[in-house]
Amino acid sequence: MNTETLTEKEIAQMAIDIEERGVRFYTGVAEMFNREEVKLAFYKLAEEEKEHARTFRQLFASLEPESSLEDVKTVEYLKAIIHSTVFPEGREEAVLQQIKTPAEALHVGIQAEKDAILFYQEMYNKSRSPKVKEVLSRLLEEEKLHLVDLRNYVDEMK
Repeated sequence: MNTETLTEKEIAQMAIDIEERGVRFYTGVAEMFNREEVKLAFYKLAEEEKEHARTFRQLFASLEPESSLEDVKTVEYLKAIIHSTVFPEGREEAVLQQIKTPAEALHVGIQAEKDAILFYQEMYNKSRSPKVKEVLSRLLEEEKLHLVDLRNYVDEMK
């Protein structure tokens, strides 16, 4: 990966990685707790993240390898988001071990959804591809719904 540019394929791969980490996180949380409604909520989120990853894989397969983002500041911003997410690559297990209550898991999930929204919004803003923008627009709406769902779960647990 070049430090001053990112291809749209590289950006799509980063998005796939975000979604796959989300799947592992939400599945891990679902398996931690015995309350059926907690399990169902987190398994549902994991399934939705799997669907997002599938969508990005389809997008990845359709992208031209040479199409790139060359704005250095934007590239660095996207990389900063990826490297400072709630569960950076390889750290999902460590994050899961720190969670003791469903409420803590919900707050981690809320931050993860915010991170994803930031990343996808920047991708949307900088992409020149109508196809990429269409996919991102739909996924942004879904991630925002996840954020609302997580917030509602927090309120229900009070």
